[in-house]
Amino acid sequence: MMAATRSEVLSLYRRIFQIARKWKSSSGLEEETVKERQYIVEEARKLFRKNKNVTDMETIHQCIEECHARIEIGLHYGIPYPRPVSISI
Repeated sequence: MMAATRSEVLSLYRRIFQIARKWKSSSGLEEETVKERQYIVEEARKLFRKNKNVTDMETIHQCIEECHARIEIGLHYGIPYPRPVSISI
């Protein structure tokens, strides 16, 4: 992994944990806020560990783009969980 890519990944990792520390549940309930914060931290750790050995630059850039998208969607809609995808047949 190039140095610039490594620093971008580490920056994303730190940003996710900053978001988790400041996260407030849209319901306003403290127990929901705690659950959602835990989910954000656990999901980030799981996905970053899963992809830690990826060396293909195209795959790394796809993971980075997915991370950016999930952050923006989560902040925009106020939900930490991935949005379900509708399939129309």
